[in-house]
Amino acid sequence: MAFRLNDPQSSSGGVPEEDPLKKAGLLLKTGAPAQRQKALRFLIRQRAETILSDCLRHPDMLTVGLAIEGLWECWLNEKGRSARRRMDAGVSSMELHDFERAEAAFLGLMADFPDWAEAINKQATLQYLRGQSAVGLTLCQTVVRMKPHHFGAWNGLALCAAQLDKWGLVRDAAKAGLNLLPSSEANQHLLALAEGHLAEE
Repeated sequence: MAFRLNDPQSSSGGVPEEDPLKKAGLLLKTGAPAQRQKALRFLIRQRAETILSDCLRHPDMLTVGLAIEGLWECWLNEKGRSARRRMDAGVSSMELHDFERAEAAFLGLMADFPDWAEAINKQATLQYLRGQSAVGLTLCQTVVRMKPHHFGAWNGLALCAAQLDKWGLVRDAAKAGLNLLPSSEANQHLLALAEGHLAEE
C-alpha cells in the first residue's frame, strides 16, 4: 500500500501530539503572565492535581504561588458550585469565630459528600481552632490518606500534633509537607521545633 505525500502520518510513525496538560504545566512554569493565568485556569478545569503538585517544587515562586492557588481551587470546587457556596459560607463563619454555624456547614458537607477531602479538612481546621487537636489530628490523617499531596492537611496534622506534644509526628508531618511544598516557612518552623524537642528527650 502506497502513501501519497499529503496523506496524514500514522500515529506510530509521526510526531505525537503534545499532551495539553503537560503543555499547560510547562506554560505555568515558563510562560508570560497572561499565558500562566490561562494555563492555570485550564489546569483547574481539568483538575490536574498531579501537575499542579509538581509545580509546588519549582524554584520560581510565582509558579509555586499559582500552583498553590490552583490546588485550593481544585479541592474547593470538587463537588460543584452549590457545594462550593456552602463551603464558602462555612469558612466565612469560621473566620468570624461563629464556630457553631461553621461546624454545621462542614458536618453537613461531610454527610452529603463523604468522599470530599476538603470538607473534612475544613472541619479539621475548625477543631484545631477550638482546641480540639486530637479530633483535628484524626481528621487530617483522613485527608492525607485521601489526598497524599494535600500540603495543607500535612501542615494541619503537624500543628495538631504540636498541640498534643507528639513531636515525632510533628517532625514526620512537617517533612511530608516540605517534600510537597519546600518553600513552606510554617513547616520549616515546625520541623525545627520538633527536632529541638526530640533532641531534648
